[in-house]
Amino acid sequence: MIIKGYSSIPERLHLVVTGETGKALSFVIERDRAAVILAVLLFLMTALTVGTWLGTRFFQEKRVLAVKAVSQERELKSFHSDFEGQLQQELAIRERNWQEQAAAYQTQINSLQQEKKATAQHFSAEQERLICRYEEELSTISTAGSAKTAHLLAELEQAQQDKQELIEKTAGRLDERSRMIETMMSQIGVDVKVSKKPNSNSGGPFVAVTFDERSSERLLNRSDRYIKAIQQMPLGLPARGRITSGFGRRSDPFNGLLAFHAGIDFKGGIGDNVTATAEGVVKEAGWDQGGFGNYVVVRHGNGYETLFAHLSKTLVSTGDAVSRGDAVGLLGNSGRSTGPHLHYEVHYKGKAVDPEKYLSVADLSFIVPM
Repeated sequence: MIIKGYSSIPERLHLVVTGETGKALSFVIERDRAAVILAVLLFLMTALTVGTWLGTRFFQEKRVLAVKAVSQERELKSFHSDFEGQLQQELAIRERNWQEQAAAYQTQINSLQQEKKATAQHFSAEQERLICRYEEELSTISTAGSAKTAHLLAELEQAQQDKQELIEKTAGRLDERSRMIETMMSQIGVDVKVSKKPNSNSGGPFVAVTFDERSSERLLNRSDRYIKAIQQMPLGLPARGRITSGFGRRSDPFNGLLAFHAGIDFKGGIGDNVTATAEGVVKEAGWDQGGFGNYVVVRHGNGYETLFAHLSKTLVSTGDAVSRGDAVGLLGNSGRSTGPHLHYEVHYKGKAVDPEKYLSVADLSFIVPM
């Protein structure tokens, strides 16, 4: 039936399209191409319908989106307006707080400046007050100091006069004591120059010497030297007891032959103290088989040495320092001895000298008065 209907269609179809203006367009369509054309037209119509529908949906969605965009734009504007308002409000609050803090800081600065100004004024006033007080005190001190200075000068002058008198008095006593020591040492046998002989062919009036500090110092030095010499000179008794044998030639107690006795003998009891007769250092202390038995030798300086023999016991060792009166041993009967006694010798510059010359001045005092 369809085929029958298709065969009834003319082989050519003539289509005329006119417009309002009267112009016309004519088309000639073959019958065999009509189906293709119809299919194309159908497809176009379908596509147009679908496109229209899609376009309609697109424009609807576009309209919806536009509405949403307008709404969102309004919301954004509202949010922007609210945010800007909040921001301005927050900035205003912070600015107000900053202004308040700045005002507080400025208040503190003003307060500190006022305190500084007040302190400076107080310091200036205090400084002026102290300066005035110090000036008053200095004036008082100056006045009192002048009087005190005058008093001190008077005291100083008096002290100088007293000192000069004391120097002259002491110098006279020192000179007298020095001359006495020189005389005593000369009597013992030690050569001491007392003073220089006066120059010949000289003269003039006599003027007494005024002792100054330099002269006194020379006298003190001379006296010190004499005292040191006396301390090192064997002056004194080495033991208590009578002298049984003196210095020099004698008959030997064992064989009766003539012999030289280089010291003196003191009779005593065994165990009696034997003491040093001057300060010094122990040169030897021990046993002598040649005759001394237990013995001690003390070196005193200035060429003096002393020997203590026939001891029952020595109380010092070589190198010990001793002073006048220190015990160096105990009296005994050791060695070549006929009974308890002390054999005592004094040596000067390596030569034995008579100890009795030194014993004769044992009780003298040579302390220089001050």
